Amino acid sequence: MSDQAQDTAQDIFLPPTTAETVVFYISLAINLANFFPIIYALVYRKFPPMRAQHVGITVSIGIGGIIFNISYNLVEGMAKYEGVLGVCKFWGAWVMFTLGLGIVMPAINMRLVLFYRIFVTGNTYARSSSRIKNFIRRFWPFFALWLPTIITSIVISALPGRQGAWLLEDHGLRACNFSYGYTYWIYAYFAAQIVLSWVLYFRMRKIAQAFNGFRVAIWTLLIFTTILLSSMIINIIKGANKSWGRITIALVNVVMMTAYIWLILGPPVIGHIFRREQTMRKFMNSLHKDALIAQQTRAVDMQSQLYCASDSDVYDISPMNVHDESYIENNHPAAMKEANASEYDFKSPHITFSPNSRYML
Repeated sequence: MSDQAQDTAQDIFLPPTTAETVVFYISLAINLANFFPIIYALVYRKFPPMRAQHVGITVSIGIGGIIFNISYNLVEGMAKYEGVLGVCKFWGAWVMFTLGLGIVMPAINMRLVLFYRIFVTGNTYARSSSRIKNFIRRFWPFFALWLPTIITSIVISALPGRQGAWLLEDHGLRACNFSYGYTYWIYAYFAAQIVLSWVLYFRMRKIAQAFNGFRVAIWTLLIFTTILLSSMIINIIKGANKSWGRITIALVNVVMMTAYIWLILGPPVIGHIFRREQTMRKFMNSLHKDALIAQQTRAVDMQSQLYCASDSDVYDISPMNVHDESYIENNHPAAMKEANASEYDFKSPHITFSPNSRYML
């Protein structure tokens, strides 16, 4: 897709084979089937195990990934370039980049930013009575990360002739061609978003070890890192211009995207359909366990702060008695009370989701 304009279509593109066309339609069917858990999650988004998955952001990632998969296969010529499919600037810029990749990666990072705000900064409260202002304040990182793709598509659409993205026709063969600059920019944007995701993840890596809801983040990053690396490697060795390369990329993309959608939305969707009460009970137990872990973590942090006492208190603290219960009870009763909280002291999180949650069952 990224060779110079003077090259012929035969130099940069081998026509799709029958096997490639079959893979395209199988991939298309799987991608369309993935709309089922997405739509189901939207319809039953108030179900607590579903709501805990950040339905809006997760659905955005899923839809963006499906759009990216389908448009990428079309741009690669797996369905040829007849009619509207030959509009390379539209499919290669607006659909594949802006509405596909440009939605997926900012949404992934937005989900990590929400976790960061909850577990690191603790800044999750609304500051205004206006829903619009609160929405902008909460989700401005997504729009900031999405904006470069919109600007890029506007520029690509405005470029005349064989610049950015265009349909190359030669001796009856038609192929979408991307300039080197545009191709490198797509991969640079993808790579930068992946790096940002890993930075946010490692900033919160201790959270991943403690809270069930955050553990799937590592699988999300591994899935999309695999998509990036496989596509880059195959394009570097010019495999995307050949049938085997296009088939490999199509299969990797659809398998990874399907795995992501069902990894996140599959358990609550299947649980809501077949075993709603058991799923709800398991979810509440998970919340209970995470809350106890959080209590223990805070208690340990409070105990560790004893080593940072003032100079007048240092002489009263020794390595032998610093962990003694009587010492902590006398000097830090709040920490002792929190550390000794039994599982029955934990408040039910039902009210977090609904004033009358029994109707959810």
